[in-house]
Amino acid sequence: MTNSKFSCSLSLNGLLQIFLLESHTDIAQFLTEMFSLVFFPIFFILLSFLNSWLRLKTSHESLSNDSININIFNDNDICSFSNSSNDCGYLGITKEQCEYRGCCWRPSTDPKAKWCFYKKGKEYTCSVDPATRVDCGYLGITKKECVNALNCCWDPRKDVIGSKYCYFRKKPCDGYKVIKSQKSDRRLIIDLELIGEGCNNYGLDPEFLKLLVEYQTIDRLRVKVFDPANSRYEIPEDVVPIPQSETMKSEPLYHFSYSDNPFTFSITRASTGEQIINTKVLGMDSLVFEEQYMEITFELPNDPFIYGLGEIVQTLRRNPKGTFQTLWANAATPFSENVYGVQPFYMEIRNGSTHGVFLRNSNGMDVSIVPGNPAKLNWKVIGGIFDFYFFLGPTPSDVVAQYTKAVGRPALPPYWALGYHQCRWEMFRYHHIPLETIWTDLDYMEGFKDFTWNPRNYPKNEVSLFIKKLHENNQHYVVIVDPGIKIEPGYIPHDEGLSKNVFVKNIKGKNIMGLVWPGFTTFPDWFNENTTTYWENMIKEWLDEIHLDGLWLDMNEPASWCKGECTNFDFQKLPNFKEIREKINPEIVSVSSTPNTKTIRNLNNPPYRINNGGNRMSLNELTLSMDAVHSNGAVEYDVHNLYGHMESKVTYKIWEEKIRKGKRPFLITRSTFSGTGKYAGHWTGDNWSKWSDLYLSIPGILNFQVRFLTFLNHNSLQEEPQEPYNWPSVAKTSRKYIGIRYSLLPYYYTLFYKAHVNGSLVLRPLFIEYPHLRSALIADRQFMLGDGILVSPVLQQNHTVVYSAYIPPGIWYDFYRQTVSYEVRDPEGIHQDLNAPLHEMPIHIRGGSIIPMTQPKMTTTESRNSNYHILVAFDLDGKAKGNLYLDDGESLNVEVKYTYIIYEAYNWNVLIANVKWDKYDNGVILDKIVILGLKCQSSDQVKIKNLKLNDVSIGLNNYGNESIILKFDDNTRKLTLEGLKIKLNVGWNLTWEICKI
Repeated sequence: MTNSKFSCSLSLNGLLQIFLLESHTDIAQFLTEMFSLVFFPIFFILLSFLNSWLRLKTSHESLSNDSININIFNDNDICSFSNSSNDCGYLGITKEQCEYRGCCWRPSTDPKAKWCFYKKGKEYTCSVDPATRVDCGYLGITKKECVNALNCCWDPRKDVIGSKYCYFRKKPCDGYKVIKSQKSDRRLIIDLELIGEGCNNYGLDPEFLKLLVEYQTIDRLRVKVFDPANSRYEIPEDVVPIPQSETMKSEPLYHFSYSDNPFTFSITRASTGEQIINTKVLGMDSLVFEEQYMEITFELPNDPFIYGLGEIVQTLRRNPKGTFQTLWANAATPFSENVYGVQPFYMEIRNGSTHGVFLRNSNGMDVSIVPGNPAKLNWKVIGGIFDFYFFLGPTPSDVVAQYTKAVGRPALPPYWALGYHQCRWEMFRYHHIPLETIWTDLDYMEGFKDFTWNPRNYPKNEVSLFIKKLHENNQHYVVIVDPGIKIEPGYIPHDEGLSKNVFVKNIKGKNIMGLVWPGFTTFPDWFNENTTTYWENMIKEWLDEIHLDGLWLDMNEPASWCKGECTNFDFQKLPNFKEIREKINPEIVSVSSTPNTKTIRNLNNPPYRINNGGNRMSLNELTLSMDAVHSNGAVEYDVHNLYGHMESKVTYKIWEEKIRKGKRPFLITRSTFSGTGKYAGHWTGDNWSKWSDLYLSIPGILNFQVRFLTFLNHNSLQEEPQEPYNWPSVAKTSRKYIGIRYSLLPYYYTLFYKAHVNGSLVLRPLFIEYPHLRSALIADRQFMLGDGILVSPVLQQNHTVVYSAYIPPGIWYDFYRQTVSYEVRDPEGIHQDLNAPLHEMPIHIRGGSIIPMTQPKMTTTESRNSNYHILVAFDLDGKAKGNLYLDDGESLNVEVKYTYIIYEAYNWNVLIANVKWDKYDNGVILDKIVILGLKCQSSDQVKIKNLKLNDVSIGLNNYGNESIILKFDDNTRKLTLEGLKIKLNVGWNLTWEICKI
């Protein structure tokens, strides 16, 4: 993290060492040592002669710039009373680098004075836990460079993956003590006072804090820490709900306790006394609450099983040997770095029980999980307050349900959303491959401008006819929309936005300018009440006579290709510079980057830099300036992570109320926050379509599941076509597996309904069903579809075997052959190599499941109008259960117009359909029942006799006056009934005698 102006020799040495390390030769070591010993001292001497001049120049620039990127203190701050001889810096350090170390900066004409020095208080130390280390070095730095040249600490902790070898000193903080507490039945308020003078690492420590504890429900506890004297940004309730206390019908599942001095708190399970949260952690600060740096740590057991903290391209389980996660919306999808969305939530499975933690805070943060004595999870947040919600489970499914109840349950998608979606081209029907929806990227726009149609390639009248044709085929159409509105006088969305004053402002009160696909743009302010009307008008005018089915909300981190506002961008680099210069608003182009001098927070480069982009980049990298102002007074620094969430919320409201009244909106969004699933779905983002990406898509989806999962294939213009029909083998496989997906649509749709109502998951990690089994806790190359289907895909090129797949305890049936594959009696489950020829992915049905299915057709509409059947798979105890939800597939408020059926089987000889609600009937019937795993407890031989449907005997060839085909396979113990004509919304029972020969 050095400044190239002062340390080119260090950088060159580091680069040389990186290069030479790759050669792994003895001469590499010799050259590296020679460079350090000979060339480095020469550069050091030369720099020392320039040091005084450089310092004076830097000082003059710093003192004349009142930028918000400069840390501003008053005359009574801690630095005024600190010893300036206590050197914190190194030769050539800058003001920004000094303050990044948490030190004081005071230029002086005294050649002996230290311009960068430590703050008063406890002594700064190198005994810093890897969870809170701030890197001082760079890739390839040596111990000598770290310690001697940069005046930093060196400690290669190889037991912690990702630990910083070279890092800044830090002084320990004493935290706060309790001075008063007030308790009621459901509420505890604690007054806290700073112990001593505080840390003041990255700002001033408030002298007093308040802690609010709310016993909200039997399974949810709120702990909120705030500064009573100075308000900070908190997410408004209409943006993300603030969960409220509810009536408790029983005692809570938790106990809250605290220590007075220093203040720490803990949460234990009432049933076991197990401590699941403890902020008293050896070697860690108990509580830091500076305006732009808050820190708190939770103690963890060794080898913790933690999931969540996204969005992230990583393994499912967060690495207990070292996880360093930044939460900051970033327009990229690199491995193991911050990407599009922010979900400050995690769950931990401990000793078979699960709890969850949600931090209701939209500011940037670093969260780390590191081993040690003890292991720990550390939060470092650069704004707002601590507002924690703890969910007591005790199962993973319970925690997910409790969390989604708090932030908002995922919306029920339209039925057609579950079909196969393809971006751009259509030759699917010709190749007999189902296709539900066509998507179009920016191609349809005129000059990449929102709310336009390309008059040459996408003339509006032809688009209208095209969509009409799609709808006649029961297909759908979705297009992309970006938030950036091109700055172009005469372009209606631009002019209307100016007229209604709906764009995000810069610090001068002018519309802030970014750069994306159409050129220079402004950005709607979703916190502005006028923006909803503006956005509605633009969509309505744009879609006049165009019956679009949904929107794809992209680039809404928000992304911009400038660093902050595009005031210093070299316009002449653009090929259409002259045209832009003539059309663009000159007032916007001339906006000064000089910030408001009243602002005292560092925004673009706060004193503590989260690890944005894996390199602690400025927060305004490839996005708006953090001093951008929204209509509610919030700055981008505080609400950046909410931009995509708010666009989704506004667009959803418009779509359901004005565009497709009464119909469920179909929206997917790139950037998300906790609770976005209430309004929009999400996709996993850009990747290179490699085998590693195929694997990462599984933990990506399992870890995220914001709303619904769109089965989408997308490609860029520059790449080779990748529609499945381009290769005969892929076409064959696509027909098979899209067909399987369509046959399972009733099962899928029921799962989405339950997610909407109860907060359960559709695609599930194995630990959701088996939280007590270690193999399930680490499995992320397989997944469950609901609780009844196990999928074990091939994730390696040229492999026809899935090696060491995990098979949990119980009986598992081959999906294709409908025969028993495994009877697993081992309570820990087994690992098994699964054969997976090219056109057969291993799929198994869990014993104890009843799966509703239909006939696969070319569209979801055709499929849902086909006859249904159910697949009954008995478990080892002769039981099975399942359910089916039916409605019209598109109404926003189905009210009472739905049907819900519970299927139950037991004793290997009874099957019941119990209709809980029966107000929806589309005329479809149940025409087939398949029963697997029939067993006779008294004999190895199985015979079926006295088969009755609704107490009426079924003969070999008839049921009453109806013809029914009955088949029983003695070898597989599979019973099939075909030719049934049972109305779906009518209850029934099927019984038979078994074992009687």
